[in-house]
Amino acid sequence: MAKFYGSKVGTPKQTLPLRQIPSTLENGTDHVIVRDTIELAASANDLVQAAVLPWETVLNPSSTLYFDDLGTGTTLSLGDITYPNALVNAQDVATAAGSASALKSVDIANYFKPLWEQLGYANLAAAKAVGDQCELLFKVNSAAAAGTLTWQLTGQKR
Repeated sequence: MAKFYGSKVGTPKQTLPLRQIPSTLENGTDHVIVRDTIELAASANDLVQAAVLPWETVLNPSSTLYFDDLGTGTTLSLGDITYPNALVNAQDVATAAGSASALKSVDIANYFKPLWEQLGYANLAAAKAVGDQCELLFKVNSAAAAGTLTWQLTGQKR
């Protein structure tokens, strides 16, 4: 019978028992980083600031965006200025009372990685070349949006 360990906490503990596991991975407490809402009246390509966070923030996959019918053919993305659709790519927001994970477009293998990695930067220095912190932005993509957009980001700032 084989025994397997998780790659982020289990394996390091087995090979180096004294190694410090970051609190973002074990024995940590996730916090609400931001909760916000807006009554949106936006044109295609408009941006809504979701949060300004340290690049090494780890978002919980339970982070969610909620919307009512924002308009026929309207889609919404979430990312930063360089990678505007890295976290959510063209979510259809034309249905009443909908929701989506704020990490909808992030491969599950990249959950619990720092924000700069989830967005697609090669390294932390490349991300910091854009700015001292990450400005997460919703982008109204294809058509005007009118209605309520609400979001809650949870996780840990590092």
